[in-house]
Formats: sequence, C-alpha cells, structure tokens
Amino acid sequence: MKAVVIGPGRIGCGFAGELLHSSGYDLTFVARKPEVVRHLNRVGRYRVKLTSTTEQREQVIGPVRALWTQDTSAVSGAIAEANVIATAVGPQNLALVAPILAAGLERRRSPANVLAFENLINAGSWLRRLVRNAVHGANMAEDHGFSGALVKRAVTQKRGSIASDEPLEFIGDTPSSFVVDATSLKKPFPKIKGMVTTKHFTAWALGKLYVFSAGHATAAYLGSLKGYHYIHSAVRDPEIRAAVLAAMREGQRGLEAKFGWETCNGDKELEEIMARFENALLSDPIQRVGRDPRRKLGPKERLVGAARLAERAGVVPESLVLATAAALCFCDPEDPSCTELNTLIRNSGAGAVLEKVCGLDQKSELASSVLKSWGQLAPGWQPGNQLVSLERRMWAWG
Repeated sequence: MKAVVIGPGRIGCGFAGELLHSSGYDLTFVARKPEVVRHLNRVGRYRVKLTSTTEQREQVIGPVRALWTQDTSAVSGAIAEANVIATAVGPQNLALVAPILAAGLERRRSPANVLAFENLINAGSWLRRLVRNAVHGANMAEDHGFSGALVKRAVTQKRGSIASDEPLEFIGDTPSSFVVDATSLKKPFPKIKGMVTTKHFTAWALGKLYVFSAGHATAAYLGSLKGYHYIHSAVRDPEIRAAVLAAMREGQRGLEAKFGWETCNGDKELEEIMARFENALLSDPIQRVGRDPRRKLGPKERLVGAARLAERAGVVPESLVLATAAALCFCDPEDPSCTELNTLIRNSGAGAVLEKVCGLDQKSELASSVLKSWGQLAPGWQPGNQLVSLERRMWAWG
C-alpha cells in the first residue's frame, strides 16, 4: 500500500506519517522546500519519540522518500497511485496544496480518500472546494473523499538539522487516534491504525476545539502574560491552572447544551488533558501554542466560538473572556499574525478589533466583558513586563 503525505512537518511526520508507516504503507512526502526533500531522500528515515507521564517510546520511520512540489509530474503521479493521501500543511496553506492535489486526482482511475490533518473544523469540505476550483469547476472533486482528521496527539518539537546526515526527530505525546467524517469519505475506507470514523464529525471537531484547544490557548496567553516560556510551567501556576480548568468547563457546558452529554466526559476528560499539559518532557513552547492569534480569535474559533456557545447555554464564560483579553496582549515579533493584530489594536482600538477579527458587536455583552477584562490588563501590559497576580492584575513594573 502507498501513502502520500503533503507536508513533512510536525504533524505530517510525527503523527500521520508514523501511523501510516505502522499500518504498512510506503511513505512518500511532498515538500515545498527542496532542501527538506534532499534530506529525506538522503537519510531515508526519521525518528518519533512519544512521551507521557507513564511511558516513553521511540520508533524509526523508514524507508521514506520525498518529492518537491515543483516536480509536478512526479507528484501527480504519486498521488495517482496512492491508496491514501494526507495533508498536514496548516489551514493557511491549503489553497496552495489544492492545485497539486487536483493534478494528481485527475490522473486517477479509481476514487481516493484525502485526509486533511489540519486544525480546522471544515477542513475536508474546504479542501474539496479548493480542489474543485483548481480544475475550473469540474465535478472531479466529487469522485473522491475529503475529510478533516482530528488529531489527538500534540507534536511539540522537531529536532535535528536538514543539513546533516542524521535523521530528524519529532517529539510528541502518546495519543494515537484520530477522527474522520464517515459521511464524506469513499468506501472502502483506508485501514489506518487509530482511525475512528463518525457520522457526527462537527460535534467531535467542536469538542476538541472548544475544550482541549481552548484550554491550550488559555494556558498559552495567560502564561505569556506571567512570563512563562512553556505550557507545563504555566499550568503549574495555581491561578493559570484554575483559569484553564474553568475555561474548559465553560466549553464543555456549551457543547453539552448543543450536542448532548455524550460529547463531554466531564472532569475525567479535563484531568486527562491537564496531565498532557503538565508533561514537562514535551517542553511545549508557549510561543508555539499562542502563535497566529488573529486566526485563533476568529468568530468560531477556540476562544470566541466557545464563549458564544457557552453564553447561549446560559453560562457566563468568565475564563474564556479572560483568555480572549489575554490573547489581545500576546506578543511575538516573529509571528506576522501577532504583529498584524498588535498593529490593528494600536491603530483602531480593541473594540474595533473585536468586531473585525472576532465578529463581535461592540455593544454585545460578550464584547463588553472582553473589553472590560482587556482594559484591566492593557495599562500594565508591554513586552517584558510580567503579570505578578492574575486576580489582582498586578504587574512587575507597576
């Protein structure tokens, strides 16, 4: 069996590639950087190290080969012959992937399933639309399956140099399952270890986004304000830990009201998530988790979307509001999304940003709550100034 993975990054190699290899597939990666292609072809393998509070394991993934995106004939040929195709390029890059996919799918004689390992609720339908547009409205895209793939593993680091002859190393935690939308795939479904099919994909997707991802973002944005560099350090701070748990509970209650109790596992789920956040061996950087705040503050995203759902369920989303306000203060000079957000706030004000980025009416109760919380943080916030007390809003330089 053959698999093509577009995007040999942390998720492409450290999750999708690892599971496909374990399931017996021959792996071909497609990369946009020729130096990455040369490295993978020269070394022919990479390592995956997985860690939790109770176990550690390591696996060598190989042999693997790689193709350059600009080698269109070879890439489309590989896609035409693959039993399963996966993408792991980030939501912002799916439009660049669509023409590559379209060229390969047009050469196929049988239906294929494309699994989008992207942190996006509608990744499958969005990618199908992009592929359809890439072939000028042809119905070819309808002949194939497209589904998002909800990843439970956090792959936090990539170690090694592509200039060396040593294999790259990907560090992650141990969960090895992912969820796909059974209604949008073509039968027979691909046989991949850890793959779970569901007819209720939206509920699963929002469950991950509004609980795990909301908690992750809350830890990152509050941790950044208090001067922490890693998620495991931040969640050991009692104030941040309480806020993260509260934010996830708010998300759970909104989900329960919309989809029923089956979508939430209560405190057991939160305990499992917190144990993953606390795993110091992951060394998960706050800058990694917090990056791209403009996207993560979207109307249906992990903070604002979860807060809206909680509000509709009659829950006051205090911790999600606080995390949203903290996200408006996030600073990473190397992140274009962050720089753009900071500039928008500076030029237009936080209220205008809530309307433009978060889709919130400034007069709404939710927007007012975020602005009030942001107003308590903003006077002391500046890069390098540490928040000493979250409860009392005390700053080191205050």
